[in-house]
Amino acid sequence: MRVEQIRARVRDLQRFCGVLVMFLGVVLLAACGRSASQWTEEGDTLLRANDLEGAEHAYNKALAKDPHYAPAIYGKGWALTVSGFDELEDTARQLFERSIDYDPDFFGGYRGRGVLLLKAGNLQAAETFLRQAYERAPENATVVESMGQLYLRAGHLAPAKQAFTEAVRLAPERGELRRFLADVALAEDDFDGALEQLAQARAGSVSGKRGLYLVEEGEVYVHCAAARAMLDGRFLVQSSSRPSPMEALAAAEAALDRIEALGFIDEATALRRAQTEPLKSAIDRGTQGEDNGGEATTSKVPSTP
Repeated sequence: MRVEQIRARVRDLQRFCGVLVMFLGVVLLAACGRSASQWTEEGDTLLRANDLEGAEHAYNKALAKDPHYAPAIYGKGWALTVSGFDELEDTARQLFERSIDYDPDFFGGYRGRGVLLLKAGNLQAAETFLRQAYERAPENATVVESMGQLYLRAGHLAPAKQAFTEAVRLAPERGELRRFLADVALAEDDFDGALEQLAQARAGSVSGKRGLYLVEEGEVYVHCAAARAMLDGRFLVQSSSRPSPMEALAAAEAALDRIEALGFIDEATALRRAQTEPLKSAIDRGTQGEDNGGEATTSKVPSTP
């Protein structure tokens, strides 16, 4: 009886192993059969989820299929750009240039070069590249958003608002794009308008952790701007709520806590040091805060992957 039971179990195990081998074979075949385009799409999805290591792996898989595939080269460069490590920007620039060399008709390399130049404060050179990106992909929401960043940095609020509004229209599923409309409202001293845009971003969908990070980062800047305005003794032009400096600072700290909860620990720490700590010191001293470190203006160019 025991012998028969053992034999039956062996047969069951053999069947299970056979099914498992078939399943793994199908998975392996599917992975091997993926195209460069499919691997790049996976990389884009992982990038928006802030899985930078997974995204780079997917882009490398795409490039193993086709070493000249410009979207994968661009994606890999963008992963380096959003990593937060300034020392990787030169490598990202080289990848963007390679993307242009391999496929001059693809927008990505031009956009990447333009964003890096915009971050460096070279608006004229940035405009050259961003306009080339726009000529190639006028319906791409991220390209339109980058054009809006260019206008915003140049102080041209009306065309910036128009560009960001168009980006939202082109990609309504990417609620984080409303963060940039909040930036325009903030530049216009419209505190309520900025918060309304961020509320609408939260009410809709965002594209992964990076999208939600952009919204939370926007909250930090808006509330720090409000606190600075109160400390400076000026009221925001369009604000019914008019929080106290401490209330605004507390709201900014809450947004920073949410950024940390998303896994952006280093980014939250850098924002806290640059934005809230100088304001906290100014509030504690009961002064207008002579140091300019707490001014809620972006020191970098936030962009969507």
